[in-house]
Amino acid sequence: MERNQENNRMLLGIIGGALLILLTMIASVFIVTRRPVVVVVPAASESLPAASALAGASPAAGTMPTSEAPPTEVKVSKVDRAPTTDDPLDPFWDKIAVAEVPLQPQQVAQPALEAGTVPVLRVQSVHDGVRYVWRLSWDQPTVADQSDVGEFSDAVAVQFPLTDGAPYTMGGPQMPVRMLHWKATWQKDVDLGFQDWAKTHPNSDADLYWFASGEKPFTMDKSFDDPASKQWLIAASAGNPMADFTRKNPVEELTAHGFGSATHIDATPSHGRGVWQEGKWYVVIDRPIDSADPVIERFNANPSQQLVAFAVWDGQADNRGGRKNITNWTPMRIDP
Repeated sequence: MERNQENNRMLLGIIGGALLILLTMIASVFIVTRRPVVVVVPAASESLPAASALAGASPAAGTMPTSEAPPTEVKVSKVDRAPTTDDPLDPFWDKIAVAEVPLQPQQVAQPALEAGTVPVLRVQSVHDGVRYVWRLSWDQPTVADQSDVGEFSDAVAVQFPLTDGAPYTMGGPQMPVRMLHWKATWQKDVDLGFQDWAKTHPNSDADLYWFASGEKPFTMDKSFDDPASKQWLIAASAGNPMADFTRKNPVEELTAHGFGSATHIDATPSHGRGVWQEGKWYVVIDRPIDSADPVIERFNANPSQQLVAFAVWDGQADNRGGRKNITNWTPMRIDP
Protein backbone atom coordinates (compact mmCIF):
# COMPACT_ATOMS: atom_id res chain seq x y z
CA MET A 1 0.00 0.00 0.00
CA GLU A 2 2.79 2.39 0.97
CA ARG A 3 4.61 1.49 -2.24
CA ASN A 4 1.55 2.43 -4.32
CA GLN A 5 1.26 5.77 -2.52
CA GLU A 6 4.93 6.44 -3.14
CA ASN A 7 4.47 5.64 -6.86
CA ASN A 8 1.46 7.98 -7.05
CA ARG A 9 3.44 10.82 -5.43
CA MET A 10 6.27 10.23 -7.90
CA LEU A 11 3.84 10.29 -10.84
CA LEU A 12 2.23 13.53 -9.63
CA GLY A 13 5.69 15.04 -9.23
CA ILE A 14 6.61 14.12 -12.79
CA ILE A 15 3.33 15.56 -14.13
CA GLY A 16 3.77 18.75 -12.09
CA GLY A 17 7.32 19.18 -13.35
CA ALA A 18 6.23 18.68 -16.94
CA LEU A 19 3.48 21.29 -16.55
CA LEU A 20 5.94 23.75 -15.03
CA ILE A 21 8.35 23.26 -17.93
CA LEU A 22 5.49 23.71 -20.43
CA LEU A 23 4.29 26.94 -18.78
CA THR A 24 7.84 28.26 -18.71
CA MET A 25 8.27 27.56 -22.43
CA ILE A 26 4.95 29.30 -23.26
CA ALA A 27 5.90 32.36 -21.21
CA SER A 28 9.33 32.50 -22.89
CA VAL A 29 7.80 32.37 -26.38
CA PHE A 30 5.31 35.11 -25.44
CA ILE A 31 8.05 37.39 -24.08
CA VAL A 32 10.33 36.86 -27.07
CA THR A 33 7.64 37.41 -29.71
CA ARG A 34 5.82 40.28 -27.99
CA ARG A 35 6.40 43.61 -29.70
CA PRO A 36 8.08 46.08 -27.33
CA VAL A 37 6.20 49.05 -25.96
CA VAL A 38 8.08 52.23 -26.67
CA VAL A 39 7.25 55.30 -24.63
CA VAL A 40 8.34 58.57 -26.21
CA VAL A 41 8.79 61.38 -23.71
CA PRO A 42 8.34 64.79 -25.39
CA ALA A 43 10.68 67.66 -24.82
CA ALA A 44 9.59 70.38 -22.42
CA SER A 45 8.49 72.59 -25.35
CA GLU A 46 6.26 69.90 -26.86
CA SER A 47 2.67 69.28 -25.91
CA LEU A 48 1.40 65.82 -24.99
CA PRO A 49 -0.97 64.10 -27.42
CA ALA A 50 -4.61 63.85 -26.57
CA ALA A 51 -5.69 60.94 -24.38
CA SER A 52 -7.83 59.51 -27.20
CA ALA A 53 -4.79 59.40 -29.48
CA LEU A 54 -2.75 57.56 -26.81
CA ALA A 55 -5.57 55.07 -26.47
CA GLY A 56 -5.60 54.41 -30.21
CA ALA A 57 -9.16 55.64 -30.63
CA SER A 58 -10.42 56.72 -34.03
CA PRO A 59 -10.36 60.53 -34.35
CA ALA A 60 -13.87 61.95 -34.05
CA ALA A 61 -15.37 64.60 -36.27
CA GLY A 62 -13.74 67.95 -35.74
CA THR A 63 -10.68 66.54 -33.95
CA MET A 64 -7.12 66.37 -35.18
CA PRO A 65 -4.03 64.90 -33.48
CA THR A 66 -2.31 67.74 -31.63
CA SER A 67 0.91 67.17 -33.57
CA GLU A 68 -0.77 68.10 -36.86
CA ALA A 69 -1.12 71.61 -38.25
CA PRO A 70 -4.63 73.10 -38.36
CA PRO A 71 -6.44 71.83 -41.46
CA THR A 72 -7.12 73.97 -44.50
CA GLU A 73 -10.61 75.46 -44.66
CA VAL A 74 -12.79 74.76 -47.69
CA LYS A 75 -14.91 77.78 -48.52
CA VAL A 76 -18.18 77.34 -50.41
CA SER A 77 -18.65 80.69 -52.17
CA LYS A 78 -22.09 82.09 -52.99
CA VAL A 79 -22.48 82.84 -56.73
CA ASP A 80 -25.35 83.98 -58.91
CA ARG A 81 -25.33 80.79 -60.93
CA ALA A 82 -23.34 77.64 -60.25
CA PRO A 83 -21.77 75.94 -63.29
CA THR A 84 -23.05 72.63 -64.59
CA THR A 85 -21.01 69.46 -64.30
CA ASP A 86 -20.67 69.21 -68.09
CA ASP A 87 -17.30 70.98 -68.30
CA PRO A 88 -14.77 70.59 -65.47
CA LEU A 89 -12.49 72.97 -67.41
CA ASP A 90 -15.05 75.80 -67.48
CA PRO A 91 -13.19 79.17 -67.14
CA PHE A 92 -15.67 79.96 -64.36
CA TRP A 93 -13.43 78.02 -61.98
CA ASP A 94 -10.46 80.29 -62.63
CA LYS A 95 -12.18 82.92 -60.47
CA ILE A 96 -12.89 80.63 -57.49
CA ALA A 97 -10.54 80.32 -54.51
CA VAL A 98 -8.55 77.09 -54.25
CA ALA A 99 -8.01 75.21 -50.99
CA GLU A 100 -5.00 72.89 -51.13
CA VAL A 101 -5.83 69.97 -48.86
CA PRO A 102 -2.91 67.68 -47.89
CA LEU A 103 -3.39 63.93 -48.37
CA GLN A 104 -1.83 61.07 -46.39
CA PRO A 105 -1.70 57.32 -47.10
CA GLN A 106 -4.52 55.48 -45.35
CA GLN A 107 -2.82 53.48 -42.57
CA VAL A 108 -5.58 53.27 -39.98
CA ALA A 109 -7.03 49.95 -41.13
CA GLN A 110 -6.15 47.06 -43.42
CA PRO A 111 -5.65 46.95 -46.33
CA ALA A 112 -3.44 49.99 -45.75
CA LEU A 113 -1.48 52.06 -48.25
CA GLU A 114 2.23 51.77 -47.62
CA ALA A 115 3.18 55.05 -49.30
CA GLY A 116 1.15 57.86 -50.78
CA THR A 117 1.60 59.14 -54.33
CA VAL A 118 -0.89 62.03 -54.34
CA PRO A 119 0.24 64.63 -51.77
CA VAL A 120 -2.31 67.39 -52.39
CA LEU A 121 -5.93 67.72 -53.53
CA ARG A 122 -7.06 71.11 -54.83
CA VAL A 123 -10.66 71.89 -53.81
CA GLN A 124 -13.00 74.60 -55.10
CA SER A 125 -16.67 74.94 -54.19
CA VAL A 126 -19.66 77.19 -54.88
CA HIS A 127 -23.42 77.30 -54.43
CA ASP A 128 -26.22 79.42 -55.87
CA GLY A 129 -29.08 78.53 -53.54
CA VAL A 130 -30.11 75.72 -55.89
CA ARG A 131 -27.03 73.47 -56.14
CA TYR A 132 -23.69 72.92 -54.46
CA VAL A 133 -20.80 72.21 -56.83
CA TRP A 134 -17.28 71.06 -55.96
CA ARG A 135 -14.33 70.90 -58.34
CA LEU A 136 -11.52 68.57 -57.28
CA SER A 137 -8.19 68.46 -59.09
CA TRP A 138 -4.91 66.67 -58.51
CA ASP A 139 -1.69 65.82 -60.33
CA GLN A 140 -1.85 62.49 -62.14
CA PRO A 141 0.84 62.01 -64.81
CA THR A 142 -0.66 58.77 -66.17
CA VAL A 143 -4.35 57.97 -66.59
CA ALA A 144 -5.73 54.71 -65.13
CA ASP A 145 -9.29 54.22 -66.39
CA GLN A 146 -9.59 50.47 -66.83
CA SER A 147 -10.31 47.69 -64.36
CA ASP A 148 -8.76 44.32 -65.13
CA VAL A 149 -6.39 41.81 -63.57
CA GLY A 150 -3.72 43.95 -61.94
CA GLU A 151 -5.31 47.17 -63.25
CA PHE A 152 -7.12 49.67 -61.03
CA SER A 153 -8.96 52.92 -61.60
CA ASP A 154 -8.18 56.50 -60.65
CA ALA A 155 -10.92 57.85 -58.40
CA VAL A 156 -11.86 60.55 -55.91
CA ALA A 157 -14.46 60.71 -53.14
CA VAL A 158 -16.05 63.41 -50.98
CA GLN A 159 -17.32 62.46 -47.52
CA PHE A 160 -19.76 64.27 -45.19
CA PRO A 161 -20.70 63.33 -41.60
CA LEU A 162 -24.40 62.80 -40.91
CA THR A 163 -24.03 63.02 -37.11
CA ASP A 164 -21.86 64.93 -34.67
CA GLY A 165 -18.75 63.02 -33.62
CA ALA A 166 -18.63 60.71 -36.67
CA PRO A 167 -15.01 59.56 -37.21
CA TYR A 168 -13.39 60.56 -40.48
CA THR A 169 -12.54 56.86 -40.90
CA MET A 170 -15.80 56.22 -42.78
CA GLY A 171 -17.95 56.88 -39.73
CA GLY A 172 -18.70 54.53 -36.87
CA PRO A 173 -21.54 52.61 -35.16
CA GLN A 174 -24.61 54.87 -35.02
CA MET A 175 -22.48 57.62 -36.63
CA PRO A 176 -22.99 57.31 -40.39
CA VAL A 177 -21.33 59.27 -43.16
CA ARG A 178 -22.34 59.90 -46.76
CA MET A 179 -19.88 59.66 -49.68
CA LEU A 180 -19.89 60.74 -53.33
CA HIS A 181 -17.45 58.59 -55.28
CA TRP A 182 -16.30 59.37 -58.84
CA LYS A 183 -14.42 56.70 -60.79
CA ALA A 184 -12.41 57.07 -64.00
CA THR A 185 -13.68 53.66 -65.20
CA TRP A 186 -17.28 54.81 -64.81
CA GLN A 187 -16.46 58.04 -66.62
CA LYS A 188 -15.12 55.98 -69.52
CA ASP A 189 -18.36 53.95 -69.53
CA VAL A 190 -20.35 57.20 -69.78
CA ASP A 191 -18.14 58.75 -72.47
CA LEU A 192 -17.41 55.73 -74.68
CA GLY A 193 -20.04 53.15 -73.75
CA PHE A 194 -19.79 50.32 -71.25
CA GLN A 195 -16.26 48.91 -71.27
CA ASP A 196 -17.10 45.27 -71.76
CA TRP A 197 -14.75 42.48 -72.82
CA ALA A 198 -15.15 43.19 -76.52
CA LYS A 199 -13.92 46.77 -76.02
CA THR A 200 -11.14 46.16 -73.51
CA HIS A 201 -9.80 43.06 -75.32
CA PRO A 202 -10.58 43.69 -79.02
CA ASN A 203 -8.36 40.85 -80.27
CA SER A 204 -10.08 38.16 -78.23
CA ASP A 205 -13.07 36.04 -79.25
CA ALA A 206 -15.99 34.32 -77.52
CA ASP A 207 -17.43 31.22 -79.18
CA LEU A 208 -20.88 31.52 -77.65
CA TYR A 209 -23.07 33.69 -75.45
CA TRP A 210 -26.44 32.06 -74.85
CA PHE A 211 -29.27 33.95 -76.59
CA ALA A 212 -27.03 36.83 -77.66
CA SER A 213 -28.21 38.56 -80.81
CA GLY A 214 -26.36 39.95 -83.81
CA GLU A 215 -22.89 39.13 -85.00
CA LYS A 216 -19.66 38.83 -83.10
CA PRO A 217 -18.12 40.56 -81.30
CA PHE A 218 -21.02 40.51 -78.84
CA THR A 219 -21.31 43.77 -76.88
CA MET A 220 -23.33 44.52 -73.77
CA ASP A 221 -25.06 47.52 -75.31
CA LYS A 222 -26.28 45.71 -78.47
CA SER A 223 -26.28 41.93 -78.10
CA PHE A 224 -28.22 41.24 -74.89
CA ASP A 225 -31.64 42.78 -75.38
CA ASP A 226 -33.32 39.38 -75.14
CA PRO A 227 -34.31 38.86 -71.46
CA ALA A 228 -33.29 35.21 -71.80
CA SER A 229 -29.72 36.27 -72.53
CA LYS A 230 -29.48 38.39 -69.38
CA GLN A 231 -30.04 35.46 -67.03
CA TRP A 232 -26.44 34.44 -67.72
CA LEU A 233 -25.11 37.87 -66.72
CA ILE A 234 -25.03 37.22 -62.99
CA ALA A 235 -23.70 40.59 -61.78
CA ALA A 236 -26.23 42.53 -63.85
CA SER A 237 -29.07 40.24 -62.74
CA ALA A 238 -28.10 40.86 -59.11
CA GLY A 239 -28.13 44.63 -59.61
CA ASN A 240 -24.39 45.04 -59.10
CA PRO A 241 -23.66 48.72 -59.92
CA MET A 242 -20.37 47.69 -61.53
CA ALA A 243 -22.39 45.89 -64.22
CA ASP A 244 -24.58 48.81 -65.29
CA PHE A 245 -24.40 48.44 -69.08
CA THR A 246 -26.24 51.74 -69.72
CA ARG A 247 -24.38 53.88 -67.21
CA LYS A 248 -25.24 57.60 -67.35
CA ASN A 249 -23.54 58.89 -64.20
CA PRO A 250 -19.90 58.37 -63.14
CA VAL A 251 -20.71 59.26 -59.50
CA GLU A 252 -21.77 56.64 -56.97
CA GLU A 253 -23.36 57.54 -53.65
CA LEU A 254 -22.58 55.42 -50.59
CA THR A 255 -23.27 55.41 -46.89
CA ALA A 256 -21.03 53.88 -44.22
CA HIS A 257 -20.74 53.46 -40.46
CA GLY A 258 -17.13 52.27 -40.20
CA PHE A 259 -14.42 50.59 -42.25
CA GLY A 260 -15.73 47.82 -44.48
CA SER A 261 -19.35 48.98 -44.26
CA ALA A 262 -19.67 51.14 -47.40
CA THR A 263 -23.10 50.48 -48.92
CA HIS A 264 -24.25 51.50 -52.40
CA ILE A 265 -27.30 53.80 -52.59
CA ASP A 266 -29.37 52.97 -55.66
CA ALA A 267 -30.30 56.51 -56.67
CA THR A 268 -28.27 59.67 -56.14
CA PRO A 269 -29.30 63.25 -56.91
CA SER A 270 -25.63 64.10 -57.48
CA HIS A 271 -23.95 64.10 -60.85
CA GLY A 272 -20.39 64.64 -61.99
CA ARG A 273 -17.83 64.53 -64.71
CA GLY A 274 -14.07 64.12 -64.84
CA VAL A 275 -11.57 65.24 -67.45
CA TRP A 276 -7.83 64.55 -67.61
CA GLN A 277 -5.67 67.24 -69.18
CA GLU A 278 -1.92 67.86 -69.18
CA GLY A 279 -1.14 65.57 -66.27
CA LYS A 280 -4.06 66.56 -64.03
CA TRP A 281 -7.52 65.24 -63.25
CA TYR A 282 -10.35 67.76 -62.95
CA VAL A 283 -13.55 66.33 -61.45
CA VAL A 284 -16.78 68.25 -60.81
CA ILE A 285 -19.49 66.87 -58.49
CA ASP A 286 -22.75 68.61 -57.58
CA ARG A 287 -25.54 68.28 -55.02
CA PRO A 288 -29.04 69.75 -55.46
CA ILE A 289 -30.28 71.69 -52.43
CA ASP A 290 -33.18 69.67 -51.06
CA SER A 291 -34.15 70.18 -47.42
CA ALA A 292 -35.21 66.50 -47.18
CA ASP A 293 -31.67 65.38 -48.09
CA PRO A 294 -29.76 64.43 -44.89
CA VAL A 295 -26.57 65.99 -46.29
CA ILE A 296 -28.32 69.28 -47.08
CA GLU A 297 -30.13 69.19 -43.74
CA ARG A 298 -26.73 69.20 -42.02
CA PHE A 299 -25.55 72.07 -44.22
CA ASN A 300 -28.63 74.14 -43.39
CA ALA A 301 -28.33 73.54 -39.65
CA ASN A 302 -24.96 75.31 -39.33
CA PRO A 303 -23.51 76.53 -42.65
CA SER A 304 -20.43 78.14 -41.10
CA GLN A 305 -19.23 75.03 -39.24
CA GLN A 306 -19.35 72.05 -41.57
CA LEU A 307 -16.86 69.24 -42.12
CA VAL A 308 -15.73 67.42 -45.25
CA ALA A 309 -13.12 64.74 -45.98
CA PHE A 310 -11.60 63.50 -49.21
CA ALA A 311 -9.95 60.40 -50.66
CA VAL A 312 -7.97 59.91 -53.89
CA TRP A 313 -7.06 56.61 -55.55
CA ASP A 314 -4.03 56.42 -57.85
CA GLY A 315 -4.74 53.45 -60.10
CA GLN A 316 -1.23 53.43 -61.55
CA ALA A 317 0.09 52.88 -58.00
CA ASP A 318 -2.29 49.93 -57.45
CA ASN A 319 -4.59 51.94 -55.16
CA ARG A 320 -7.95 50.24 -54.57
CA GLY A 321 -10.34 49.79 -51.68
CA GLY A 322 -8.65 50.87 -48.44
CA ARG A 323 -5.37 51.55 -50.24
CA LYS A 324 -5.99 55.22 -50.86
CA ASN A 325 -4.76 58.72 -50.06
CA ILE A 326 -7.03 60.39 -47.48
CA THR A 327 -7.61 63.51 -45.40
CA ASN A 328 -8.89 64.00 -41.89
CA TRP A 329 -12.04 66.08 -41.44
CA THR A 330 -11.48 69.49 -43.02
CA PRO A 331 -13.51 72.53 -41.95
CA MET A 332 -15.98 73.69 -44.60
CA ARG A 333 -17.66 77.10 -44.40
CA ILE A 334 -20.69 77.86 -46.56
CA ASP A 335 -21.30 81.48 -47.47
CA PRO A 336 -24.92 82.56 -46.82
